[in-house]
Amino acid sequence: MPVWAMVATPFDANAERICERSLRALTQETLSRGCSGLIALGVIAEPDSLSLAEKSQALAVIVDSAGPAPVIVATMNRNPADAANELAILTAEFDGRLHAVMVPVLSSDPVELRRTLVTTHSITQLPVLLQDLPAATGVTIAIDYLQQAVTGLDFLYGIKCECPPTFWRIRRLREVTAAHLMAGFGGLGLVDDVLAGADTVASGISAPEVLVEAVDLLAAGEVGSARSVIGRAAGLINFETQARTSIAIRKEHWRRQGVIAHSTVRLPSLPYLAEFDEHSRDHGFPLLRRGIQQP
Repeated sequence: MPVWAMVATPFDANAERICERSLRALTQETLSRGCSGLIALGVIAEPDSLSLAEKSQALAVIVDSAGPAPVIVATMNRNPADAANELAILTAEFDGRLHAVMVPVLSSDPVELRRTLVTTHSITQLPVLLQDLPAATGVTIAIDYLQQAVTGLDFLYGIKCECPPTFWRIRRLREVTAAHLMAGFGGLGLVDDVLAGADTVASGISAPEVLVEAVDLLAAGEVGSARSVIGRAAGLINFETQARTSIAIRKEHWRRQGVIAHSTVRLPSLPYLAEFDEHSRDHGFPLLRRGIQQP
């Protein structure tokens, strides 16, 4: 069962520029820990703070660092026309190098959502991954309407299922589509989501190997052991997935592991604060005395 890494965007010390060396290292590190694919420019990448040129820059680094691993490019633009334009530019620039595109649910109307999916595929000529994440978009679609929107779409790569209750919605979606159903939310509900029908997992946490171990155990039929693995990591996952602080905390944990140089973020994300240090230490991330060397 594949685990897809959600790739953050490391910046320099002042968050003025993308740190390409750190981004390259982060991309390669997630793959070395068992992730089999990469999702670029998702929520964790702070896309609202990136210019189109920066998005292209980040995607180029990720694609070039991925080797044979597949890369999905996302847009989190809340304006459908702007999102379509962004994907048109990026997919043209990286023609033949992208596995799929990811777009968020931006309408609770099944007809409008289906139209957006068809348009996205028409523009990009790539499979489409739909992200159902009301926490990021403010848009909630009823499960019956979501079923209507996706039924029969042969270009649908999958649905990233992050609207609670995820396990119930996954079961309902599996009734109408054979497309991939991706578990998210940091992996906290991974076991129940997989038992409900999810067949892929997204990992944005700074210990993706935990989720890789859990899905390997599930594949072997070791449900109890998989629950134990997630249970031991539950505190870390919760700490790393809190709204507004999640990106800075994950970046700081990657920094403390020596993978990226800085944990700086851009607004509206909160920076990593001194008050967080005790929690990070308790979760196994002591202060790193020397950062990675920059050119």
